[in-house]
Amino acid sequence: MGKTILVVEDSLEFRETIVELLTRAGYATLQASHGKEAIDVLSKNQVDLVLSDIKMPVMDGLDLLKHIQTLDENRPKVIMMTGYSVYTKDEAIKAGAETLIEKPIVSQSLINLLSSIRFY
Repeated sequence: MGKTILVVEDSLEFRETIVELLTRAGYATLQASHGKEAIDVLSKNQVDLVLSDIKMPVMDGLDLLKHIQTLDENRPKVIMMTGYSVYTKDEAIKAGAETLIEKPIVSQSLINLLSSIRFY
C-alpha cells in the first residue's frame, strides 16, 4: 500500500497542484488549508508524512509541527515548505522536521525527496 501524505497549504491552487503531483506519483493524499484543520485530519486518519507550508492563517506550520512532535512514536514525518527566506533548513530540522524546501517547488525534486524519506 502506498504512503499517505497530508498536504497543508493555505493556497488552494498550489495545494491542488501538489496533491495532483503526489497522486500521479502513487501517494494517497489528504488536504488541509491550515494547521488547525490539519490536526483534525490527523486525529481521524493514519498519515505517513505531512507536507506543510510554514506561513498560514489560523495556525501556522511551526505550531502544527510542535503539535505533531507531541504525538506518539507513530507520528508522521514532516517536511516544511516556505516561500520566505527568513526560515532556514537548520531551524526546521531543529524543530523536528525532516527538512525544509523552498517554494516554488520543482516537481521532480519533490518526488526525489519523498523517495529518499525512510518512513519507518
